[in-house]
Amino acid sequence: MKHSHLTFCASVVFVTLFPGYFFYHTAVAGAFFPPVLGGFFGPMSVALGVPLVLLSFIALMVGRERTLFIDQAFVVYLLFVTAWSSLHFLLGTGVQASFAFYMYNLSTLFLWLVVYLAVRGLDLNEKWLRWTLSLSLLYFLVIAASHSDGQFYDAERIAGDAVRVSGYQGLARSATVVALVLLALNRGWRAALIAVVTVPLLFLLGARTEFMAFLVVAAILFGVREGASRTTLIWLPLGIVSVAYVAISFQVFEGSSRILQLLEIKESTSYQARSELLRYAIKTIGEHPLLGSYASQMYIGEMGSYAHNALSAWVSYGLVGFLGFVLLLGYALVQSARLARKGYAGDPQVALALAFSLYAVTLAATAKSVNDPIFALAWGATACALDKRRRAGTAPLTGRGARP
Repeated sequence: MKHSHLTFCASVVFVTLFPGYFFYHTAVAGAFFPPVLGGFFGPMSVALGVPLVLLSFIALMVGRERTLFIDQAFVVYLLFVTAWSSLHFLLGTGVQASFAFYMYNLSTLFLWLVVYLAVRGLDLNEKWLRWTLSLSLLYFLVIAASHSDGQFYDAERIAGDAVRVSGYQGLARSATVVALVLLALNRGWRAALIAVVTVPLLFLLGARTEFMAFLVVAAILFGVREGASRTTLIWLPLGIVSVAYVAISFQVFEGSSRILQLLEIKESTSYQARSELLRYAIKTIGEHPLLGSYASQMYIGEMGSYAHNALSAWVSYGLVGFLGFVLLLGYALVQSARLARKGYAGDPQVALALAFSLYAVTLAATAKSVNDPIFALAWGATACALDKRRRAGTAPLTGRGARP
C-alpha cells in the first residue's frame, strides 16, 4: 500500500469530520437533508475511521510506516485509560459500574484514535484539500451571517424542537479547526485575511472558548511566523479596523451576543456552573489524590457534569491518568515549538502542529474536559510534523507556506 493512499484516506476523514460536520448540521437545520446520521461526528468516525485504522495498521505491519515516541506514548495512554475504565466497570460499585459511562469513555478513546490518525496522515500539499478548506471557511461565514441578526447563528432555533442538531459549540469547533489549518497553510496578507474572516464567524457562532482560544493561537502564530512584517504592521491591523467598522455600522456591540458576555463573564450562568464543577473537582482530588474518583460526576448530575479543564483527567483516571494527559499535551507543545525555533516555522506542517498544540493546551487549561476529541489534533499534528522532518532530513524550510 502506498503512503499516498493512506494520506488521501486521512484527508477525507478530516474533511468529513470538521467542515463536513458544519455543513451536515446546517443542512439538517434548514430541512435540506434528513437527520439520518444522528450527531454525525460519531457515526462518521466509525464509518470512515475504521477503514483508516485498518489502513494505518497494515502500513505499519508491512513496514511502510514507522512509529515515533509520541505514537507509542499515545497508544500507551489509550491502553491505560481502557484498562482503568474496564477495571472500574467490572469491579467497581454504584455509578462506577455504569455501562453508559463505560461506553462514553471507550467512545472517547476511539474518537481520539480516529482524529489522531486523520491529522497524522494529512498532506497539506494537496491542492484539493487547501481549496476545500478555504471555500468551507468562506461558506461558514456566509451561512452564519445570512441566518443571524448579527448576533448569534443558532442552528437549534432554526431547526425547531422536531429535529435535534448540533449546538453552537460543535459548529464553532469545526470553524476553528478549519481556520487554524488555513492559518498554517498561509502567510502574509492571506493569513491576515483568514483571521479577518474567522473572527466575525466565531463571533456569530457565539462559542466564547473557541473565540478566545483562536485569538490567542493566531496572535502567537503571527508573532512566530511573521514578526514585525507588513502582515503584522499593516494587513492585520487594517483587517481588524475594517471588521470593527462593519460591526459598529450594524450596531453589533449594542446587542446581546454571547461573545459580548465576556465583558461580564462572572455574571454568566454557564461560568457560575463551571466554577461550581471546578470546586467539586478540587474537593474530589483532595479526598482521593492518587486514584481520583472514577464516575463521581454522576453523583452531582450526569456525564457532562465534569470539570471543564485537565483536572477532569485526575478525577476520572487518577494521578497517573492526569500526568499522562498533561505530558502528552506538553510533549506536543514542546516538540512543535522546538521545530519552529529551529527555523521550520515556514513549513505548514510544523505551523499546524504548533497551532493545534497551543489550541489544545489553552482548552485543557480553561474549558474542555479530558473526554473531548479535540486534544488528539495536537498529538496527531505533532507526530505528522516530526515524521515529515524525519522523512525530509534536516534542511530547514524557509518558504512562505502553501497557498490555496
